[in-house]
Parts: sequence; C-alpha cells; structure tokens
Amino acid sequence: MTVVFLNGRFINEDEAMISPFDRGFTFGEGVYEVCISVAGKIIDLEEHLARLDRSLNAAGITLPPERSLMPGLMHDLLERNGIKNGFIYIQVTPGKTVRNFIASPTERSTLLMSTGPTPLEESNAYKHGMRVQVIPDIRWGRRDIKTTMLMPQVMAKRAALDTGFDDVIFYDDLGITEGSSSNVFMVKNEGELVTRPVSHQILSGCTRNTVIELTEQNGMTVTERPITRDDLLQAKEIFLTSSTYLVVPVVELEIEGKSKAYSCEETKKIQNIYMEYLNK
Repeated sequence: MTVVFLNGRFINEDEAMISPFDRGFTFGEGVYEVCISVAGKIIDLEEHLARLDRSLNAAGITLPPERSLMPGLMHDLLERNGIKNGFIYIQVTPGKTVRNFIASPTERSTLLMSTGPTPLEESNAYKHGMRVQVIPDIRWGRRDIKTTMLMPQVMAKRAALDTGFDDVIFYDDLGITEGSSSNVFMVKNEGELVTRPVSHQILSGCTRNTVIELTEQNGMTVTERPITRDDLLQAKEIFLTSSTYLVVPVVELEIEGKSKAYSCEETKKIQNIYMEYLNK
C-alpha cells in the first residue's frame, strides 16, 4: 500500500481525504513540484523548494505549516515506500473556502506529497529520443509559476499522441517557449547551446539550470536568447530537460507540416555529463 503525506500525517493513499471545497478542486488554485531521488538522494532539493516558495508567494498561497520540515519529511516518505530511485510529487493548495472567487481560507493550506518509482535513464525517451510537434502556446502569461492548472498541456500532449508523436513544443510571438513539461535547448552546428532566457513566459527549470551550469563547466558555450521556429529547423540537435525526462533528445520535429530528423551525438554527451552529476 502506497503511503502519502497529507496535512501533517503519513497515511495510506486510500485513507487520504481532501475537502470537496478545497480551492485546488473548485478553482484549480495550486502549485506543485516534482523532484527525483537517485539512490535515496533527492536531486536539486534546495532549488525545488526555493521554486515552490516563489510559486506560492506569486500565487498568494500561504506556506504549509510543515514547510521547514519538508526535506526530512520527503526522505521519510521515500523510506516508508521503499523508494530509492523515483519521484516525489508535492502539491500545495490554499485549502477550503466557500465557492467564491475572492474568499480567503481560514484554515491551513493543503499539503500533499506522494512518491513512486520512475525509470530515469532506462526510459524509452531517454534511450531513443522523442518525436515532437511544434504548436502555438495557448497557456496563460505566468508560466514561471508552477501551477497545477495543466489542462492546455494535457490537451496538447494527448493530441500529439493521437497523431503518432510523443510530446509538443510550444511557441509564442517571441519564439519557442518550452515543452509540455520541459525546457527546450537547441545545439547549433558549431556546438553552441541555445535556450530561451527565464521570464514570466517560461518556467525556470531546475534541470535546465543545472544543465547550463554543467555544460559551461565542461567548456561548452550556452546562450540564452529567443529561439524561432526557423532556428529549430536549422539546428543540429534539439533536446528537452526536466526532472523526470532528465535530458531527452528530439529525433524528429514537425512544424506546420514541415518535418526534420535530428542526430543526438552532442545530446548523448550532455546526458553522460548529467548522469555523472546525478550519481556523484
């Protein structure tokens, strides 16, 4: 039986109950984080919790009372479920109120944490790459907040799967934003890495930031600037980063009916650099 942490208690998942009037349910009001554990070590833990704090502050959601205890609680949750290599999902919502747009909670915020296994570098996407469609970004203007309101991503990903693709990359008026749950990098022919700079339009990915740091330490040049759709078609390689994807090569891209296949030699090198970081 899977054990979760909910509002101060470790309980079996089938015993976990949240009010039907929780604003995460009635208004989709909530933020989340996903971390991975490698051999029991939670990767980039401080960075994930700092981003959780930023998202909560931006959304006006009160910190859960267990906030200062969360690192220890997360390790305890892994141990209770016998997870060494896996994920930890954290979700915080404002708690329950009457169903009114501006009602303020009078009780604690809701904190849910769960965990489970994940294939990490054994996933098919990590080993063999992904086929990806490039589509317009219809999401809201504060994509830097890691909100639980994920319907546009879910709809886009399902549509891509229905047409034989694995995922999507979004674009707006400035160019490529990000994947449905990942940041986007391209490798230029001369080996330079390019990714969109952090702003309200993209999430500051923890894996993204670590990959930038690691590749620069290994002598690679990383430029943060907007990426156009034409840039992607001219790129040598494209890869996606996230806590659960790690570093995944894009092997085929479709943009407005145009299709291109990509090699992944440089991406494989970056995968190796990142795996060394995870296993150190």
